[in-house]
Amino acid sequence: MVAVRHWEADKLLAHLPEHIGFYLFFGADAGLVNERLRHVIAKSIDDVNDAFQLVQIDGDELASDTGRLADEVNTIGLFGGRRAIRVKAGNRNLIPAFEAVMDTRPKDAVVVVEAGALKKDSALRKLFERERHAAAVECSHDSPEQLRALIENETRKSGLSIDRETAELLSHSLGADRLTTRAELDKLLLYTHGKERITQDDVEAIVADASALNLDAAINAAFSGRLDLVDETMQHAFASGSDPGFLIGMAGRHAVMLHRARLDSAKGMTREAALEKASRRAFIFGRKEVLAAQFDRWPSEALARAIEILGRALQDCRKDARLSEVLATRAFWTIANAARRGARR
Repeated sequence: MVAVRHWEADKLLAHLPEHIGFYLFFGADAGLVNERLRHVIAKSIDDVNDAFQLVQIDGDELASDTGRLADEVNTIGLFGGRRAIRVKAGNRNLIPAFEAVMDTRPKDAVVVVEAGALKKDSALRKLFERERHAAAVECSHDSPEQLRALIENETRKSGLSIDRETAELLSHSLGADRLTTRAELDKLLLYTHGKERITQDDVEAIVADASALNLDAAINAAFSGRLDLVDETMQHAFASGSDPGFLIGMAGRHAVMLHRARLDSAKGMTREAALEKASRRAFIFGRKEVLAAQFDRWPSEALARAIEILGRALQDCRKDARLSEVLATRAFWTIANAARRGARR
């Protein structure tokens, strides 16, 4: 009976408990779900490329043949050894298939289930949290602190050092999901191979600029009121692998940055000084003339509403990942419309 919160998962997975034979990985971060699931499989069998050791089952097919899971769990491998059974949850009910086998731990098998974001009252999640031989492992987006810990761990393993300020900058350029984060980290570590330390120039050259290509065009189109560009830039961002939830989060950070600059300006600070202070604090490296135009376009009250709109859109994305691209695009349309109204005030 194990309900594993996001921040507790790494400790549990470092040493897999012997009494647990069923793992459910769920959450908004599909990349982290995949990473943790593969970790358990790799620690449980000898060869992940051996079809006799790793069996993959579609969840909707399993729902139509509930006895198949019991058959797979009790099958003895052709050449002996342990087996892993991977199930990708779909839209159909998996409870009958799992209830039939979860009273005991499989002797020579481990079962791992991949799912998206599940509510607390999800029947599948409650089953894995309740059963003694099962664990339900939450996989949420990494917090800034968790990203920094990941960055420091990966750089240390590569024989490199990174100071806190540079790690902070890097953490703000990552986090779309765990797979994207690792891909960007790998590029940075390859770029800095042979050096002793990673600098801010390295981050801006490899990661920050890459993020700008994927994200800034869509964010700037919205905050500049360019409705004609929103759809195109959003589709480019999605096609390049940008997570919709992360895109909304970056837009929210952009709105907070402009709002802070507006508040400082109201206290007597010049527009240029307010933008410089706010953008550095948020690690936003946009062109000064673009940020200045957005500052002039957006009053502080409208920015406060934009922050609320983006916050609600992010919550909606986490509730239903299947609609995340639609929800993100709709939120950016709303922001672009608000920007157009601000230009005519």
